[in-house]
Amino acid sequence: MHEYNYSEAISFFEKLPHFEPPKNNNTPVKDMFSLDAELALLRKLGNPQIGQRYVHVAGTNGKGSTVAYLTSILIESELRVGTFASPFLYHYNELFKINNTEISDEDFARLFSQIKPAYDELAAENIFPSEYEILTVMSFIYFSEKNCDIVVMEVSMGGRVDTTNVIPAPLVTLITPISYDHMSILGNTLTEIATEKAGIIKHGTSVITPFQEREVSKVLEDFCAKKAVSLAYFTEPVPIERSLHGQRFDVDGTTYSTKLLGTYQIGNAAQAIYAARKLAQKGFRISETDISRGIANTEWFGRFTVVKENPYIIIDGGHNRQGAAVLRSSLEEYFPGKKITFLLGILADKEVDIILDELMPIADKCYVTAVPNKRTMDPDDLAKMVESRGVKATVLEKDYPLEDLCKDETEVLCIAGSLYLIKDITLKF
Repeated sequence: MHEYNYSEAISFFEKLPHFEPPKNNNTPVKDMFSLDAELALLRKLGNPQIGQRYVHVAGTNGKGSTVAYLTSILIESELRVGTFASPFLYHYNELFKINNTEISDEDFARLFSQIKPAYDELAAENIFPSEYEILTVMSFIYFSEKNCDIVVMEVSMGGRVDTTNVIPAPLVTLITPISYDHMSILGNTLTEIATEKAGIIKHGTSVITPFQEREVSKVLEDFCAKKAVSLAYFTEPVPIERSLHGQRFDVDGTTYSTKLLGTYQIGNAAQAIYAARKLAQKGFRISETDISRGIANTEWFGRFTVVKENPYIIIDGGHNRQGAAVLRSSLEEYFPGKKITFLLGILADKEVDIILDELMPIADKCYVTAVPNKRTMDPDDLAKMVESRGVKATVLEKDYPLEDLCKDETEVLCIAGSLYLIKDITLKF
């Protein structure tokens, strides 16, 4: 077996086709993906996904934060926790971690070397597992090798044919708020989108979700009834105190604190709390102290994150209508009465009109730029859309001086529109 080094492994992945949605956003393509190639690869490798205990997390918004909260709680409970979460911002190693520590370059290369012969055998049969299918399979082997007590798997997109949906029935399934996103793949209605996301529900699991739009709830209730699994809704936590240094909130009479900002983050925390309590009912030694400490210690970069004060610079990776709505709510909560300067970069296949309709009413001025992704919306076109809403827009070139955008200490600069933009921006700090 050839032993690949880390650079060779990364080079292989970088040459593989990355996800591109269909050109026609009005025609969902339900069957452009399948799990057949990944399942074939898993069989050749002895089905390493079998024999582990999982929590599976799907939804439109809040998945990453909820995974981060739950992982932190489980670590506080002195469990060995494997986490698979996407996308990565800077390098592939971020995708799978043990107790929040990324896989090493050496282990990444070793696992790739182990999988590559099986991949080559399938390729000879004209079967080609995709980039994320291979990475997901690598994570299963890694978590098995490291004897994880529990593995938290985050769905990348959808659910029914997501690369993570090859696992056996998880102990707990979390469905975070479902809204409109990736319509070219998942469907144009909430019912269609929810049906794809509910595709992860398996007999033997327990499902936890917040109260959703009625059509979403109906889909979840129907799926759970069909699979004969319990479905538990949880009520929104009650905010107690908010500042730019954190927030306190109440869940069922218990007060918790989190460092994460954003009005929506306490809902994500509550879902993780209920998941931890359900795991405790299933035999894991998780105390209320572990839960409280886990919530307090959770860190999650890129969702209403303050990267600078005086003046305040906020970055937020929300990139759909629901993400824009909760971003606006948070900006109005933390900076009441202030007009916001935005720096926006948005992918062309997103609901740009709806995102701008949500954000521009609280904008003082707006800078626009290209997202470092070939799906980016042209900045000149984005500027015209901004100005049609009565806000002055300035197009920025690639190497713009970020410090020049917000000099007055009374101003607030919010950088938003895409996780790919956040990656590019944070390299400037």
